[in-house]
Amino acid sequence: MGVRRINLLPPEARAKAKRERGLLWALLGLVIVLGVLGVLYMFERQKVSDREDQLASQQSQLNQLQQQITVLRPFEVQQSERSQMTEVAKSIWDSRIVWSSIAEEVSLLIPEECRLTDFAATVPASMLAGSAIGGGAAAGEGATADVSFSGEALSHRDVAEFMTRLGLMPQLMDVTLVSATGPTDSGTTDTGTTTGTTTDSSARLVTFEIVARLRPFQSPAPMAVPEVPEGAQGGGEAAPEPVPTDGGEPQ
Repeated sequence: MGVRRINLLPPEARAKAKRERGLLWALLGLVIVLGVLGVLYMFERQKVSDREDQLASQQSQLNQLQQQITVLRPFEVQQSERSQMTEVAKSIWDSRIVWSSIAEEVSLLIPEECRLTDFAATVPASMLAGSAIGGGAAAGEGATADVSFSGEALSHRDVAEFMTRLGLMPQLMDVTLVSATGPTDSGTTDTGTTTGTTTDSSARLVTFEIVARLRPFQSPAPMAVPEVPEGAQGGGEAAPEPVPTDGGEPQ
């Protein structure tokens, strides 16, 4: 048979012991909670310290970057100016007048019965890059005749044919005949001889002068002064007035 344990303590003592054990467990639980809170506090404190160190490090890097930016700022300004200069140079290059191309087209279009004795060309101020800040050229200069052709032809029909072909060139506009002088009559007979001498072949040629204007760019030249021709009506462009000659002009 088993031994039966008998508690001989009075009920008051047993209750007191039970209360003391409960208080002990409560204190133990409080200590555990405080220990856990302390560990959590230390952990969070370490995290805050790490974040503060990272913030200080990033702030130091930011200060260094700002110093580098301050040092490199003049180069940024130079790069911006260089980009602007590149754009202006590109605009000038795109708006240039290729005289070699114009001369080549004229050489292909001139009739065989015509020949040029003089060819002059100028760029109007409104098509010059930087004319707005140059201050040297007026907007009206070169507005009446940008390109002029002087030469000789066998007949007035050849001169008219040459003018028609010039009108087909996309670079030219307002092709106008200034003068067309026919063969001289002094001392010439129907047989083409003079008294005692032979008539010079150049006396039987038609000397002419033709002027034209350059067609403006679709977009204005960089920093160019807009051309406002004198006497222009309704915003149009003034064409050069033909100069009357003794030989007359072909109708």
